[in-house]
Amino acid sequence: MITGGASGLGRVLVEEFIKEGYQVCFTFWKSKENARRLSELYGDKVLAVNADAAEYEKALEAVNTCMEHFGRLDVLVNNAASARDASLVRLEQEDFKYTLQHVLYPVFYYSKAVCGHFIKAGKGKIINIGSINGLRGREGSLAYSTAKAGIEGFTKTIAKELGMYNVNCNVVAPGYIDTDGQRNTSELIKKMVLDECAIRKLTDPAEVANLVIFLAGERSNNITGQVYQIDCGQYI
Repeated sequence: MITGGASGLGRVLVEEFIKEGYQVCFTFWKSKENARRLSELYGDKVLAVNADAAEYEKALEAVNTCMEHFGRLDVLVNNAASARDASLVRLEQEDFKYTLQHVLYPVFYYSKAVCGHFIKAGKGKIINIGSINGLRGREGSLAYSTAKAGIEGFTKTIAKELGMYNVNCNVVAPGYIDTDGQRNTSELIKKMVLDECAIRKLTDPAEVANLVIFLAGERSNNITGQVYQIDCGQYI
């Protein structure tokens, strides 16, 4: 299951998991046309579920729908996120609350929804999409950086709690990702990102998907509670 799988990094995650032989249930909210195209393209390999990631009841319904349709659930990728952001001086209370509800809360909602299934199965993988800005902070991005930082602490805690059931929980923390959604990003911003990167290139979303797929597979069974930066050295 991939939350927010109809656009951006989520769409690439759906496509790359399918290439690896997975059947994928993905949630979407506003990207209805993209979800329809993915469903038409991949047929019975995918299941699109319309669900606002910020609603707990929708998370429970989405997971149950996935289980009923495919009969099992092995991997959860918490990718869905939506932010309203600014600096501390400019950030309004409602925007801070909105960002926490749409970035951090969905990680709790979907992890809570799947944990019973994973415990019963005696295995499972939870991969949460964080951000290097949750690790280092970023000026003008207080709400988003705070929410992403919360994902790190949340993941390390559930890794300890669920480890006895062979459930692995990790964070993939990208830097700037060169997705379709970044097409309108100015060349000046892209140059600023490149200036931060040790490897002078923008991270391709498929490269992020490669790491997520590794953490979802059997070769990562002894890895849990870790945060993996994938950013061409932007953080350092």
